[in-house]
Amino acid sequence: MASFRYKLEIRYIEMAIVIDSWTKYTSLKLNGITYSHPELLHLAKEKMQDSLLADWEKFIFLFILDWLNTDSFVLVKTSGSTGKPKTIQIEKDKMLASAIATNTFFDLDEKKTALLCLSAEYIAGKMMLVRAFVGGFDLHYTAPQSDALLLNTNVYFFTAIVPLQLESALKKNALALNNFHKIIIGGAAIRPAAIEKLQDLNAEFWSTYGMTETITHIALQALNGKQKTDYFQALNTVEFGVNENLCLSIFAPYIQKDKIQTNDRVELISSTQFRFLGRADFIINSGGIKLSPEILERKIAKYIDSDFAFSSRLDKTLGEKLVLVIEGEKYLNLTEFQSAVNQALGRFERPKEIVFIEQLPKTKNGKLDRNALRKYLLK
Repeated sequence: MASFRYKLEIRYIEMAIVIDSWTKYTSLKLNGITYSHPELLHLAKEKMQDSLLADWEKFIFLFILDWLNTDSFVLVKTSGSTGKPKTIQIEKDKMLASAIATNTFFDLDEKKTALLCLSAEYIAGKMMLVRAFVGGFDLHYTAPQSDALLLNTNVYFFTAIVPLQLESALKKNALALNNFHKIIIGGAAIRPAAIEKLQDLNAEFWSTYGMTETITHIALQALNGKQKTDYFQALNTVEFGVNENLCLSIFAPYIQKDKIQTNDRVELISSTQFRFLGRADFIINSGGIKLSPEILERKIAKYIDSDFAFSSRLDKTLGEKLVLVIEGEKYLNLTEFQSAVNQALGRFERPKEIVFIEQLPKTKNGKLDRNALRKYLLK
């Protein structure tokens, strides 16, 4: 890992010297066809005039038009998974630096192929396009639906997906994942049971850590193969620290000079490595005991096949009462299930109530909306 880090640091120094930066990267190889700047501009404008063009495809060509214009920035929507969705401004030079970091790590160059199956409305999808602009690889695209990987029959070197797409493939045809050499997964937590199934596949799987404000991921965790770890490793010149609440601080010079303070509680291993524990703003205070729903969910994930989450209701005695919410009908043998859960969880970690819900609330791009779930339980 040290040699890789040195390689990226040298690349970062080179980027700092380059003046024309993102303006160099205006040609794109799309679905096997290489488009020059004028050709790509014409294609995007032509696509946007098509009244039958699906919304997901419009987002692709809207971003291409944004990248090709003379503005030095683009406007990007945040997901709203930890608060109200908002639109922020991100500099193209910083997107360029992020793309170079990812392309260098995964050896993405003009000889490679990749599949875009995420929405280009959000940063993860936009960055797949930027990586293609920068790396020159052949980028194919498809509708960002849950079965996108199952519907694919081509072989690709690289793709980026969300856990919902991973779970769908694992459930219906796990071997479809072997059509890819390297797969990054982000946007939400990956269930331990899913990670276990990845060990029998040939593809490389990597969990990503990042957010819109960090211009997609700034750390990666290998989920299978010889490189498998239980911690995240920093990309580029990124370094980590923690504040007094053990929440992660990010020092990323290619993004901004000042540190980025998160609400993510972590176990800091070193200045470039950490284990993710959970969001500080999702902590449940039950009778003075502070409980992280993400940690509890990891502990019992193997006992539940459907989507689920820990949340809370107001309680006169405890302040907050721990509630386990399970998606779907009451299919569980609750006696056996509660016995298994009690074995996995500590005395104060056991849910005081189990609720079944037709569908867990999600944000527009598919992440669990914990704030909406808590509001639902307060009704």
